[in-house]
Amino acid sequence: MILAVDIGTSSIKGAIISPEGYAFAYHKVHLFPFHSKYPGEGYAGSWKSGFIEIVSILLRKDISAVVISGNGPTIVPVGKDGELIHEPLMWMGKENVPLDDTDSFYLPKVKWLKDNNPQLYENTKYFLTTSSYLTWLLTGESSVVTAHKGFSRYIWGREGFSSYGLDAAKFPLLVNMGDSIGVVSSAGADFSGLAKGIPVVAAGVDFMVSLIGTGVIKPGRTCDRAGTSEGINFCSDRIVPDKRLRTLPHAVEGYYNVSGILSSTGSLFEWYRRITGQENYDYLETLSAINKVPVGSGTPMFFPGLKDGGLWEFSNGMAVGLEAYQGRNELGRSVMESIGFAVRRAIELFEENSCTIEELRVSGGQGKNVIWNQMKANITGCSIVVPEVEDAELLGGACLASAALGRYSGFVEASEDLVRVKKVFYPEEKACSLYDEAYQHYKKVSVEAKNFLNRLAELNINF
Repeated sequence: MILAVDIGTSSIKGAIISPEGYAFAYHKVHLFPFHSKYPGEGYAGSWKSGFIEIVSILLRKDISAVVISGNGPTIVPVGKDGELIHEPLMWMGKENVPLDDTDSFYLPKVKWLKDNNPQLYENTKYFLTTSSYLTWLLTGESSVVTAHKGFSRYIWGREGFSSYGLDAAKFPLLVNMGDSIGVVSSAGADFSGLAKGIPVVAAGVDFMVSLIGTGVIKPGRTCDRAGTSEGINFCSDRIVPDKRLRTLPHAVEGYYNVSGILSSTGSLFEWYRRITGQENYDYLETLSAINKVPVGSGTPMFFPGLKDGGLWEFSNGMAVGLEAYQGRNELGRSVMESIGFAVRRAIELFEENSCTIEELRVSGGQGKNVIWNQMKANITGCSIVVPEVEDAELLGGACLASAALGRYSGFVEASEDLVRVKKVFYPEEKACSLYDEAYQHYKKVSVEAKNFLNRLAELNINF
């Protein structure tokens, strides 16, 4: 059995994955600051507490490996005595000093720290990442994970250290996904409750691991990975130059991961739940109520981020067509449709670049929501494919660990064998027709709404 753990932005999840690729047991812990279960601990403290809780619930005598993935790019400064000396600089934070002609997603955060707190920079022994902080606690080995040499410049390297004026000794060596980092040490066993000597396998950043866990390892396959943010990730055998999409090396060396980034779809839906008093409602209950509102009813229409020139960022949003008879379900329908329309627009950008998408392999909590999956299929016209293990980071980590244990020749073979489809949601003709009309109307209104906000800006009226 493999213990796979993933550290997200709002939760940490773990599962015991069987050799056949099934989640034998599962546990999820909500994290600070989104919940108050661990008040005052901060992100890294709640990672530790959450990991200990997961181990205490899932612990078995037959765990053969541990594998941990995590959000990124996040930086964790550790002091000379091994203590955490500053709260992590989170991936979504504004603490960045980027330099032109450099690729690292991580070094701009360290540069910000050096410029704003030089003494803390000097006191830092290692700059770690989300997952490598926990693997360091478990093994005592400092390392940071890259996909392969072709991806390493997006993490860090000597050229980047020179450009940013940073001390290379403060940055651990890079190891590849699927490498063995070490084994659970005596201190790691005391910290976690795991048995000493269990191998710990490198996984790294969550979005890369999710590609493996959804089987998006061949050109043309596409993963829709959703959490606090959302990314439409297309496996390509060529670079896509369109700046509206992000092209990075894929987990499979020689391929590329082309992404349409929807930076706040999950946080938008959580905002809706919060302002309507549904934070503690089951997601299915919330979606069932929204689904009673007719498809394409037209009002209200919700635009999450018009002022920034797009529909993907929840900032400076606008609701159009609010009426006194409408309630939280009508607002919810408009919010859900705005998310679906953003996904559809992303798919259009791919198609403009000859990247044909016919199905989306979903990852994360959305995979468990049958109403949302059907709605998304109807809005986009794509089949929505739900894997047997919806949390693709966990299954992807298990693929890496299975290969490291010698069960497969590599993670590609492991992914092809272990990723199974549980259910497919196909577009419904009548609903698709209604959504086609609603989407075209939505795009036209969005143009007028943007013009309205631009006119307000000219009058120095800001929100």
